[in-house]
Amino acid sequence: MARSSSSLEWLGALATVFVIACGGPDSVGGGGDTDSTTVTDDGTIPDDCDPGLVACPGGCFDVSDDPQHCGGCGITCDAGDECISGSCSGGCPAGAVRCGTECVSLDSDADHCGACGNACADGQVCGAGACGATCPDGTIQCGSDCADASSDPIHCGGCQDSCAAGQACDAGNCSCLAGLLACEDGCVDPSDDPNNCGGCGNDCQSGECVAGVCQCPPGLDSCGGECVDTMTDDNNCGGCGVSCNDQRETCQAGSCECRPGLTECLGECVDTTNDPEHCGACNVDCNGDPCGASSCQTNCDQFPDQCGDSCTDRDTDPLNCGDCGEVCDSDELCVNGDCRRYEDAECNSCPCDSCSGGDSCCESEFVGAVVCINDDQCPGQ
Repeated sequence: MARSSSSLEWLGALATVFVIACGGPDSVGGGGDTDSTTVTDDGTIPDDCDPGLVACPGGCFDVSDDPQHCGGCGITCDAGDECISGSCSGGCPAGAVRCGTECVSLDSDADHCGACGNACADGQVCGAGACGATCPDGTIQCGSDCADASSDPIHCGGCQDSCAAGQACDAGNCSCLAGLLACEDGCVDPSDDPNNCGGCGNDCQSGECVAGVCQCPPGLDSCGGECVDTMTDDNNCGGCGVSCNDQRETCQAGSCECRPGLTECLGECVDTTNDPEHCGACNVDCNGDPCGASSCQTNCDQFPDQCGDSCTDRDTDPLNCGDCGEVCDSDELCVNGDCRRYEDAECNSCPCDSCSGGDSCCESEFVGAVVCINDDQCPGQ
């Protein structure tokens, strides 16, 4: 029975795909420069590659040394790693690669001779990346490894004298690669190392190291050697050295403002619920009588405590926390007479999922908002 013409065309196309996929004659070019890759503009897989190159999406690449296609298409090495004989260096010294969890020299390692996992037979040694009966001239024998002690990163100057990551073996001595410095932390790049920025021991603290100079990340400014947010930093509010006034103010949008719960009256941040000169509102003077619950009082008998002419509760008052005059920091509230840090909750009522890690969700009367307090109780409980 004769095949239909459409069936023959389908089989012909399949055969063409099979030849290309298996690296047949149509998968590579007929000669050319093998020292460079060919890159396509549209990311497609090229039809032809020069000998020694592999067709990958985006071009023809040498998978033996290309860190973006190391050992195969799309196999990328980590930043700063080399691709050596199709394997990534993986934090190993220069000239070595990572095979599994080990740093090895493919030139001399009998378990990985010429390539990861290529083990020499019993009784053989590995030299110059090939298994053999004896070590090549100019090498030393370290077990089954034949190493050039002048350049082998695993046997540098002698058997098992391995160089560290970032080092190379030069004339039998381990030394830092070009562009790196030998510091206490090892071989470092002073152009971007925040602990050795521009030189050993030059610590950028909370900043970044850019081109060997300490710089603050975007959104932060350098003040006194520290990177701070001048929009929120109480000691550098709106600019370096601009400090907000004691614990009654906080930095908001680069300006010192009264902390939540306090009101500015005549340039002072006061609690109008118990301030005798601003009782209930600015400039409402109790004329010698105490102030409590935002009203002038005859005495403070109905309140738990009295501090001067203020009727208060020292268990909950952040301006008199635990004792008269003990002021909590602007990011703290008073819980059972102790100052506890708080943050604004990302909700309008309790319970609130944003309060976690042992924090309590509290509807604070002082702040007038829902907050997360670093305590197992809320003020007044």
